[in-house]
Amino acid sequence: MSKRLPKNFKIVMKSISILSLILINAGILTGNSAPSETAVRWVSKSKEYQAVCQQTYLSAWEKVKEGAKKTSSPWAVVMDIDETLLNNSQYQIELNAKNASHSQEAWEIWVNRTEAKPVPGAKEFILKMRGLPNGRIIFLSNRFARNAEATRRNLKKSGLTAKNDVLLLRKNREDTKTKRQREVTSGTDRMAPHGKIRILAWFGDAAHDFPDDPKLKWGSQKFMLPNPVYGNW
Repeated sequence: MSKRLPKNFKIVMKSISILSLILINAGILTGNSAPSETAVRWVSKSKEYQAVCQQTYLSAWEKVKEGAKKTSSPWAVVMDIDETLLNNSQYQIELNAKNASHSQEAWEIWVNRTEAKPVPGAKEFILKMRGLPNGRIIFLSNRFARNAEATRRNLKKSGLTAKNDVLLLRKNREDTKTKRQREVTSGTDRMAPHGKIRILAWFGDAAHDFPDDPKLKWGSQKFMLPNPVYGNW
């Protein structure tokens, strides 16, 4: 007798298939390490990009709402920032116009401008999430801690943050996401002042945005946003 597939398996696989086709048709895979102009244009202008992001956040909302109803304890969602909550395609558009490459210096100038706009669907998801009791967001980003104030300003300007949220940025290059993910799940070190928090969902645009935990399932506790502009593939 064949095993029954999980209830949401077909939905998740269909979403992955649709996203794969969109990325292929967009001409994203150029074979170059630098972002292609097609990839940047797809993120900044296409209806397909908007649809995939909104679909991801709508699906996540149903799962988070369901999880929040089942607990009376403090809970949170853990969210990467760049290309998950904030769309930085304008940064890359400006680099391409100058025929320039990404650098830490150029990136931090952009970050301090606080001009990144919300990823489609992100603000709507967060506004609905704020209506649920006992919840907060843990922003877990590879931005450096020296950019914390600018990051808070951009998130606030975009309507994406509240007072009880937590911002976990990198102290240095050795302060990896994996290390900070462990702090989140264990409630230790920087997370100790916040007490034990139940994590309902993780959001990111790259594999390293998520803990290596087989109990966490795509489409249930893990939600991936599309980012064809940069990454390690």
